[in-house]
Amino acid sequence: MTPLTVEVAIGRIELRDLFVEPDLDLLRRVHTEILAPSFPPHQLEDVEALGRSTTTFVGVAMDGGSPVGAVVAEPFDRVLLLSYLAVRPGIRGGGIGSALLSQLLPSWRSHSNADAILAEVEDPRMHSTSEFGDPTARLRFYQRAGFGVLPVPFTQPRLRPDAMREHGMLLAVQPVHGAVPRDVVRSFLIEYYESAEGVGVHDDPEFNALVAVVERQALKLTPLALDHYGAVPALEVPVELLRRDYPMTAKALELLAVDDRARPVLDDVWARVLTRLVAGERLPRPGVAVLAELLDALSDADLLFVSPEPVDADVPRRWFLGEDDAWAGWWHTDPPSWDGTAPPLRLVAPAVRRLPPLSRVAIILRDVLGVAPAEAAAFVGQDELAYLELVGAARTEVVALIDRELDRERSDGHLPAL
Repeated sequence: MTPLTVEVAIGRIELRDLFVEPDLDLLRRVHTEILAPSFPPHQLEDVEALGRSTTTFVGVAMDGGSPVGAVVAEPFDRVLLLSYLAVRPGIRGGGIGSALLSQLLPSWRSHSNADAILAEVEDPRMHSTSEFGDPTARLRFYQRAGFGVLPVPFTQPRLRPDAMREHGMLLAVQPVHGAVPRDVVRSFLIEYYESAEGVGVHDDPEFNALVAVVERQALKLTPLALDHYGAVPALEVPVELLRRDYPMTAKALELLAVDDRARPVLDDVWARVLTRLVAGERLPRPGVAVLAELLDALSDADLLFVSPEPVDADVPRRWFLGEDDAWAGWWHTDPPSWDGTAPPLRLVAPAVRRLPPLSRVAIILRDVLGVAPAEAAAFVGQDELAYLELVGAARTEVVALIDRELDRERSDGHLPAL
């Protein structure tokens, strides 16, 4: 095939696609002259293994007869992982890396049918400038190339049996459709770790924590701008496993914390309750213990507030579903349940979050945590009858809010004021 040539700062270079035209001798030179000076040994795959692979993409930038840059990518299910991108020391910053990405990645992405290109990059908060490069400069490069960063922490698996994992990493992403489906990221994590470390990794706490972080995200992960990488949380393995093991408690906390600023408060409460459990304290109802701590913490941080648009439970009848609708009487089941005829569950959480704090806590205790009425009443400081009346009113208001939102969607965003 005709060689692809591009103009960069050092002059005209040739780009060679070794996936199309394999060249093991050139690959060995690239490994020795380009990759080895750019990455720590434990981050490097064995060159012979790279050469044997029939799926790995390798691109090389040539200046005359010498390799001056290289890009390596590995296809996974719906993901193309940019494993390595490096330029010969001394000529970095001259456009060679950008040329490799812009000229080779589009065809590789198409060939692998990927929904996203991912790249493992060092988090500057945990990695400093070294002989292998500047993490901050690397992030700026990827941002110029159109990458963002997934809002989840990441640890690179062991690439060889004698290597170690690389902690404190970020997943830079170049999505096809603006956001990346959660299931795509989850599948990639599992496939990547299984291929690198084997199926026994499912017994590993750190791996399970990484998967748990992804599983509690929204259905689609919206990338952050790379210069906002500081918003990506650190991986707290015990805390994530506690969240995973108490899913209803986690859901209750998400419903209670109505503001995104409450997330650090949430994480701190999980950590404190974990400390109590590790210390041997018996918590018959960890969910209630966490809820109590979180209420105090949110109150102290002024993050437990009433919606700016409170809605009375006595909403005009036209905003209620008919009595024959399965959703209309959901609160008569205890705890409530939904079937396929119910409104989308995406509407439930925002409606619960709009309740005043006392009503919100009352409905969370009963309908999320399943706490018995007498215990829940004592928790909120009311007698049992008053508590049940409070839960009934809260449930009715939640349905009213959901009906109102459904009406807004049906009327293309136009809705008379209450």
